[in-house]
Amino acid sequence: MSEEMILRCEDSLEGIFTAIYEAFVYKKQMEQPYTDSISIAIGEGCMSLFAKEVTVETDAEKVEKTVHTIRTRLGYSVYDTLLHALCHFEEERASVVLGYLVRAFGKGHRISEHLSDSYVMRVMELSRKVENERQKFYGFLRFRDAGEVLVAEIEPKCNLVPLMMEHFTDRYPNENFIIYDVQRKIAAVHEAYHNCALVAGADLQLENRYEDAFEMLWKQYVAAMEIKDRHNERCQNNLMPKWYRKYMFEHQN
Repeated sequence: MSEEMILRCEDSLEGIFTAIYEAFVYKKQMEQPYTDSISIAIGEGCMSLFAKEVTVETDAEKVEKTVHTIRTRLGYSVYDTLLHALCHFEEERASVVLGYLVRAFGKGHRISEHLSDSYVMRVMELSRKVENERQKFYGFLRFRDAGEVLVAEIEPKCNLVPLMMEHFTDRYPNENFIIYDVQRKIAAVHEAYHNCALVAGADLQLENRYEDAFEMLWKQYVAAMEIKDRHNERCQNNLMPKWYRKYMFEHQN
């Protein structure tokens, strides 16, 4: 029977990709057939009494090798699916993606068709939920003018900033902007006509709040477009749940 092993990594995409790299190193060293005996734990946690636990240090070179291998052997579509799944908030997402990859390297880029496999099905489910939330935030995100830079604050359930930064870079190539995840303290920082950079551990302090032209425009738009006699609070809550509205100007007093 294969020894159970837990690889513990930091709570970041880079940390998880490093742990995936190390998992395949250990898998290759196993003398017995692999039976999903390696799992990946994210962040700090209690030690397990029934499994060998190894702490994984984030390594940029191993991250690059892992990403390159997935893209070249399985294709960009599979990589995009895995990246979305890893941006979910599910605690076991890294282990699920590892199980998916073990099967994918054996079956090829058409692995996503094997929905009878629990790992494949779970990855597709996580990826779909992340993509659904990302599409909503494309419409719900609000920039405000903070002087020489546009700033947008969000608190998504999933880790959306890494997935959204390219979209807004394409839309606003001539703008300086910051998209800031308040809970995770992750920021996408874009300088006009340059690539967007992802900054982890950011602590964005916004002072001197005032109602700028963008805020006034959104409030006036909603006031002008709404048909008072057809106001339907239940329908609004279904299409735009209240937890989305914290940083939407038109819903702030």
